[in-house]
Amino acid sequence: MHRERPFVVIGKGLVAGLVVLFVAACAMGGAEAAEAQPEGPPPGTVSIENEFIRIRVNRGPVEMGRFAVDTTGGDPSRSSDDGKVLVYGSRAPWTSYTTVLVDGEAYLFGGRSLRRAGLDCPTGELIRPPVVGDNGIDAAVRIGGIRVTQELGFARSPTTRVEDTARITYRIKNEGDVPHTVGLRIMLDTMLGANDGAPLRAADQAIATATELARDEIPDYWQAFDSLAEPAVISQGTLRSTGISPPDRLQMVDWGTLADSPWEYPFPTGADFTRRGEEAQDTAVALYWDPRPVAAGESCTFATLYGVGGVTLSPAELSLGLTAPAEVDYRHDEERPFSVVAYVENTGGFESRGTVLRLELSEGLELVGGRPTAPLGLLRPGQTRQAIWRLTPTGKVTGNLQITASVTSENLEPNQVVREIIVNSPPQLSLTVSAPHKLLVTPENRHAPNPFLVQALVTNHGGQSGGNLVVSLSLPDGLELVQGLPETQVASRLDPSQSLSFAWRVRALGLPTGSLSMLVEGTAGGAKPVRAQRAVIVPRLTPELRVYPSDQTVPLTTDYQPTLLPIAVKVVPARDFAGARVSLGYDPAVLEPLYVSRGDAFVEAGRLLSPWSAGRQLPGNIIDVGGERRDAPALNLPEATLFTAVFMVKQPGESAFSLGPVSLLSSSGEEVACRAVAGRVIVEATEEAE
Repeated sequence: MHRERPFVVIGKGLVAGLVVLFVAACAMGGAEAAEAQPEGPPPGTVSIENEFIRIRVNRGPVEMGRFAVDTTGGDPSRSSDDGKVLVYGSRAPWTSYTTVLVDGEAYLFGGRSLRRAGLDCPTGELIRPPVVGDNGIDAAVRIGGIRVTQELGFARSPTTRVEDTARITYRIKNEGDVPHTVGLRIMLDTMLGANDGAPLRAADQAIATATELARDEIPDYWQAFDSLAEPAVISQGTLRSTGISPPDRLQMVDWGTLADSPWEYPFPTGADFTRRGEEAQDTAVALYWDPRPVAAGESCTFATLYGVGGVTLSPAELSLGLTAPAEVDYRHDEERPFSVVAYVENTGGFESRGTVLRLELSEGLELVGGRPTAPLGLLRPGQTRQAIWRLTPTGKVTGNLQITASVTSENLEPNQVVREIIVNSPPQLSLTVSAPHKLLVTPENRHAPNPFLVQALVTNHGGQSGGNLVVSLSLPDGLELVQGLPETQVASRLDPSQSLSFAWRVRALGLPTGSLSMLVEGTAGGAKPVRAQRAVIVPRLTPELRVYPSDQTVPLTTDYQPTLLPIAVKVVPARDFAGARVSLGYDPAVLEPLYVSRGDAFVEAGRLLSPWSAGRQLPGNIIDVGGERRDAPALNLPEATLFTAVFMVKQPGESAFSLGPVSLLSSSGEEVACRAVAGRVIVEATEEAE
């Protein structure tokens, strides 16, 4: 029972009354302690639970948003931790609280406090009281222009692989127009069933006095238990793992000190866990994320995990416990060390002399520095010591591997414990590329299909996800991407056994031709890069000069509305095109030329190229039309228009169009062989024209 701190000065005349109040408080404390694990949530709380843990949240209005965690089934391998407290406050949580620091001022998250924990600390404006949703229990407040959302839900523990852990998340968004600095402190009133003063264990330390760890000193996780031989509860706070943000500071101190100080205070380094102002042992933990700038419209997230600890036990005179992540990933591109901690407790009746811990590893795991042995020396009866190692997977072997810790002594029986760990094989990418084997040539002297589709299928055959999947297409000369589609495409992740498809539209330019090889490459975090080539045969096209439209019928209108007929002359394809001269023949009885305008073959970026000639008009022929691209690069296009001749229709009839003589020039100035394709127009009389 957490006792209230006296906040009034009591004179001598009130001593008798104080005694009565003290006795009543003690009696009430015994009742609350007996109800440390209620059967269901009391009025004013909401809760969620699964087969492992329960999370309770105070709905307030006083102390709204404060939460507690207790076990339901706990560790399935042990019944001793069923229905035990992990964070104090099952009836109406109030002893743990969260502080938001905005521009240097501390605010309570949630409702105001009438009791010791956070008393007199200001609060924000309630936006949403705690409600149960699909992913847990959410609540939100606003502090000035800052919106703070608390999300509490279940998470898989890194050491057990089951959802026996509470994920504690705070999402902060600056909804105002000016920047702010924002920090966060989560204070957890830790408890192990009925034990409120067990030492906290981090890395190779058993912490029984006020201790602060910062930055690189912060371990992957911390644990607490009362006994290795017969533990009631093993708890674990995870500080470094996928999807959570390690705090800048971790404080382990008595609950009273943290209850009285919403943010900073003179840290009592070395003081024991006796509750400030009282006599009972009472541990608590504070996680600090120091202030950082948050610009207008920006957000930041702070998250941590707390729940059941995963420790493999072997009771004996020298009882052993071994903890490590239940699952780790091997990656080709980076080393990812992880921590392994072994505990040994002398549960016999004699001193253990010359005590030594040893670590043995399956192939596929190796030590990162250090030695596999840890001399512990003399262990007195009831004493517990621990050692930490950093390991990394090598990739030589993946799957289920074993870590063995053994302890020997000069005078007690040896013991060992084996813990299995799953090492996931890295992402293993495969890549297949599909595209047409060969392009066709259409009657219009074009490649088909053009553009054509290139598809890449990437599959992950490994045991872990690959993040930041990047797939890129490289094209040779003669092929180009259709405008608007990037050559590099990205996916955020590729899970095991998942396949993703990527596509590009590619156009053949027609020069060069033949077998053109395309390269597709794929990379993802932790995976070896993959690449695949695919060739497409692009047939050579013989350049053609064509009349467009090639075959058409037009009506003849009245003299008051003359019929105009534009005829374009194009080169298909325009490959290494540097110039052309051509004559256009027609039937002068049906058509009369009005003017000739240059085509896009002789325009570069809006600039008219020279030399250019609109030709000369002779009866039935427009001769010597064309020009050169002397001051511009040669064209490489599927087609280009040389010129457009506009005719006036004189009378009904049929006019054939002929092309010739023709001169087509390459960039080297040589004449290029080409074909000329004729066309025709039929002019039909209308009743109005007649």
